[in-house]
Amino acid sequence: MHGLLQDLGITFFVATVVGYIVERIKQPAIIAYLIGGVIIGPEIGPQLVTNIENIETISEIGLILLLFILGLEMQPTHLITILRKVYLAGVGQFLLTAVSGLLFFSSIGYALNGSNLEALYLALACSLSSTAIVIKILADKLQLDSYSGKLTVGILLFQDVWAILLLAIQPNLATPGAIPIAIALGKSLLLVVLAFLFSRYVLRRLFEPVARSPEIIIMLSIGWCVGVSGAAKLMGLSMEMGALIAGVAISTFPYSFHVTAKILPLRDVFLTLFFISLGMKIPWPDTRYIAPVALIIGFTFVSRFLIVIPLSLAGKTNLRNSFLTSLNLAQVSEFALVITALGVSYNQIRQETMGAVLFAMSFTSITSAYLIQYNHEIYILLERLFRRLGLVRRTSRIEHAEIHMKAGKPITILGYHRGAQALIEFVSLRRPELLSDILVIDFNLETVRELEARNIAHHYGDISHVDTLLHAGIENTRIIISSIPDLLLKGTSNQKIVRLCRQLNSTAFIVANADLNSQINELKNAGANEVILPYFEAAAHLTEVLLALAETKDINTAAKTGS
Repeated sequence: MHGLLQDLGITFFVATVVGYIVERIKQPAIIAYLIGGVIIGPEIGPQLVTNIENIETISEIGLILLLFILGLEMQPTHLITILRKVYLAGVGQFLLTAVSGLLFFSSIGYALNGSNLEALYLALACSLSSTAIVIKILADKLQLDSYSGKLTVGILLFQDVWAILLLAIQPNLATPGAIPIAIALGKSLLLVVLAFLFSRYVLRRLFEPVARSPEIIIMLSIGWCVGVSGAAKLMGLSMEMGALIAGVAISTFPYSFHVTAKILPLRDVFLTLFFISLGMKIPWPDTRYIAPVALIIGFTFVSRFLIVIPLSLAGKTNLRNSFLTSLNLAQVSEFALVITALGVSYNQIRQETMGAVLFAMSFTSITSAYLIQYNHEIYILLERLFRRLGLVRRTSRIEHAEIHMKAGKPITILGYHRGAQALIEFVSLRRPELLSDILVIDFNLETVRELEARNIAHHYGDISHVDTLLHAGIENTRIIISSIPDLLLKGTSNQKIVRLCRQLNSTAFIVANADLNSQINELKNAGANEVILPYFEAAAHLTEVLLALAETKDINTAAKTGS
């Protein structure tokens, strides 16, 4: 136990120091965790932590909580809709990548005969993307609910199913049969059915008596997650898949928002350890790895674009979202380490092959942090080339698939601060029918619940991010109101928000919030039609009251009479 506490102390200290530096230079957080893992790990660093199993055991909890929360945010009907939209890409992406990878790696000299299956293992490793990395970065960017985010998650869910099938047939990979595949599918279906039946007829009755006790709700939810994950493991399935099923099974409960809000900080702590454990595994660079690592990385990147984009386009997804989805998936999965490690134990591949996959996974993890972080900007840079090739029209930045998902509302309120709350109250008193024309965008879960209770259209997301605004249909709205003052905004300002909204909607009437008189011209130059100064307007109203009192009677007399 003392060894575990010491390892955790060193891990969190190094992660904090590196994380602080990375945050100051505005780089993705995952970079800090991977670097921290390299520093403390037994391979490259000064071997501050030698027992990787201690960290890995705890990091698994983070991955399970990640999938559980993802399930909580997906209602069954929502999940079915996603899977239907990406069915073609979800099935075809893995199969086409695996087949083309098999042909590619075998053609350049990697073995594919008898018990030596290096070409096959490399093809399979390149076919799977990292659920943990992709979902973590998309969640940090609040892009999970965007159209491209949903497409990405859908394909990742299909990849998880393929991964389960791989584990089932891997011992007999040289001579695969239909029976192991049928058994794996049967187990998966059985787990889903049992989880949903238990959730509907037993779990709901357990939740209702303790609805007013948030702590017990949290404990029940985590216990449910652990129970389903454990059942999945006993059935020979992945614990991560069990956690996802557990989350989806209770996503319709009214407590799901509360559970998500409470578990998020806990998940982030454990998930930090997951990425650190990946960094700890990175071996010392060796020249013999250069060629195979370059081939794995190159094939992964090229195959994502050549396979995911056409399949997404065939599934009625436009080029922008198809491109963003392929960019989001352009990395080697941590699950590739699992299958290659098992391949080594089965004597189907060499240890060097697993090392090459590990280097490729580490490199693509780092590059993905940047590719996903700046995916929209990358698409804008490449859009001109796409237009020359006749793949998109000039107005493609506006004509996104989000328009078909959510056409937006005539009035869009950015943020649900006190000013917006008061506005909703006044509108409900004077023109209640106007409430149906209002959409509120905010990323506070309690706000979402309040708006939902009042039947006011809402969208969960970051008001400063372009994908959030596009997904909410900002380009179709007529009035945009930025309700949060700069003093309360983090990482952005009303000026930046106004400029972004004006780029996405050239005709809307934009109302902005200012703290100082000097900001009025800046906001109007950025595109605002009207600027309000809440503090000054409150002071102006109070001044009128005081002047009226001073003109009509003595102020001291007015105070005494209470008039």
